[in-house]
Amino acid sequence: MALAARRDFLRAGAGCALAGLAARGASQDPAARLVPKRNGALNVQPLRRFEAAAGAEPLIEPELVALQMRAVYELGFERIRITVPFGRFGPDFLGAVPYVRCARALGIDVLAVMADFTGFDLAQALVRDATRAEVVAAYLAILDGPGEVAAPAVKRRGELALQVLNEPTHFLGLTPRDYAFELLAPVRDAIRVRSDSVRVAAAAALGNVDGLARLRELFQLGYDRYCDVVAYHVYSRRLIPALAGLARGAVWVTESGVDGTARHRDWYTRTFQEIRETLPEVERLYWFDLFDRAPGRFRLIDIVRDGPGFAAVPESAGLIAHLEERVAEAAAGRPLLAFADLVPDVTDYFPTPADLDVIAATSFA
Repeated sequence: MALAARRDFLRAGAGCALAGLAARGASQDPAARLVPKRNGALNVQPLRRFEAAAGAEPLIEPELVALQMRAVYELGFERIRITVPFGRFGPDFLGAVPYVRCARALGIDVLAVMADFTGFDLAQALVRDATRAEVVAAYLAILDGPGEVAAPAVKRRGELALQVLNEPTHFLGLTPRDYAFELLAPVRDAIRVRSDSVRVAAAAALGNVDGLARLRELFQLGYDRYCDVVAYHVYSRRLIPALAGLARGAVWVTESGVDGTARHRDWYTRTFQEIRETLPEVERLYWFDLFDRAPGRFRLIDIVRDGPGFAAVPESAGLIAHLEERVAEAAAGRPLLAFADLVPDVTDYFPTPADLDVIAATSFA
């Protein structure tokens, strides 16, 4: 597909990117017309504004949420991992909420990372009994509260799992022992008090061989007893054989990718397959990532200004073509529902006054 044509791929307001497959009313069973979920899992950055300006309005730009979630849907991903930053329940926390809700309404499973992009506020809140209970209760009430799937074609609401921090020994300087016993174990217990269905994922160590010693120490401490699943980050092929035999239970590779868009397709196909064959305990593999601010590295798309709105420009051409081919093969010529058919208004998933009431009831209001 020519680059000019690819510029319209995922363009805000456009229909399904799989030209010729999207159509309305052509199938007896609407569920059979959903884009097939063939392509595993993906990290999504919760972009709430295109330019970060203090006090700028709107707090969340709906078009950015719709643009990224349309990409997830049209490229056939079945799971996303997204940081829901604590930020003392401020704008960045609220900005991640519609991504979680929209994904689950589309039947896409969500791994929500309880983390902050900077600072120690969340770690300090989770290490204290009283504030830990507040934080966990608010995350669950807002991300896993009662809600109906807006799209009638979607018969299954996406599952929710929570991951406790992100690379805590790297970003926060926590020792493996502190993470395992002061944070992971008590947070898992606080979640269990409120939910039996939300799975708890431990944080990964570094994604290269430098993090291997920390990971081994975590296993020696028995930290996998305090979670439902452990996580690896794999950015080096040298790390793959070294991980063999470490885990006794389920593993999710919550970040994996390679620097340089020309290498993406090979990593997604060959290296992901090497991980599956070498580490049969791995249940899920999350590509890193859909969009970030660094061009030409890990991201699949760029997001640019397009008149008054935004457009997504494919950057990882080879991998996107591969994902499209897999979706088209699974669709087998069936007309598919466009994202706009399922999510006519993404603001349906925005934070509500009830969510603000939950936050107001905490000591962080």
